[in-house]
Amino acid sequence: MRNYIQYNANQHNEVMIAIPALGERKEMYAALAEALPEVQIVAIDLPGHNGLLDAEFSFQSYSKTIMAVMNELNMIEAHFVGNSIGAWMIQHFYTNYPSAVKSLTLLDGGHYFHGQYELDEDIEIQLPIIERLEDLQEAVREEVKNMEIASAKHQQYLYDYFIGNFVKAKNGYCHHSMEQALNDLAKAVDQHNYCLEEEIPIPVLLLLADQQQDAMFYQKLMKFQERQPAAKINIIPNGFHFLPLTNPQEVAGWIGQTIL
Repeated sequence: MRNYIQYNANQHNEVMIAIPALGERKEMYAALAEALPEVQIVAIDLPGHNGLLDAEFSFQSYSKTIMAVMNELNMIEAHFVGNSIGAWMIQHFYTNYPSAVKSLTLLDGGHYFHGQYELDEDIEIQLPIIERLEDLQEAVREEVKNMEIASAKHQQYLYDYFIGNFVKAKNGYCHHSMEQALNDLAKAVDQHNYCLEEEIPIPVLLLLADQQQDAMFYQKLMKFQERQPAAKINIIPNGFHFLPLTNPQEVAGWIGQTIL
């Protein structure tokens, strides 16, 4: 199975590499690509996700995977966007391959050292197996309902995407990702600071979901502004953590204004 997908493949003036959130699939960028028809978006699955049987689940090996995809597609440089853990991933990639990066867009993540605020080494991610399709469908419907998305078309899109996160197995429906991959990557972002500590000479855009604010929200934001004073920062109204899925139009608008 190919680990990347090209959206708007006939567009060559502007190309964006898109990295998903932990536990999500490259297809989470389909709606954003539709909202940015002038941009070719190459979304790359995280290791151990979407049926990929990788042997290593690290930031270091994944940076090499991204570069291998760029080489395969004859890309010298690209814009980069990452959601949640993907926002830390693209900063790590910039550290290793700065000349390949035209801009960074961080979507509800990447603006603080995760381990400084949310470290919990005792928690292991355990993926459920759902025996009945009806139970899975009901759980997904409830998740989408709680987001209070107005558009029926958008609700159906989210439902279809989240259902696609599960695959049929012998004893029910299981998540598409590997537990070891989830735990290795989650521990890595807790144990290592992948934030860029020095101001960088390319455009940086940080988009945050207003529905995900915690008690340390503004402290994290202030420290990010100290590190990247030229960065553009915007809070998306009615925004949820998976911004490319839930708020693709708003994300596309800010990318169009700020990066492209």
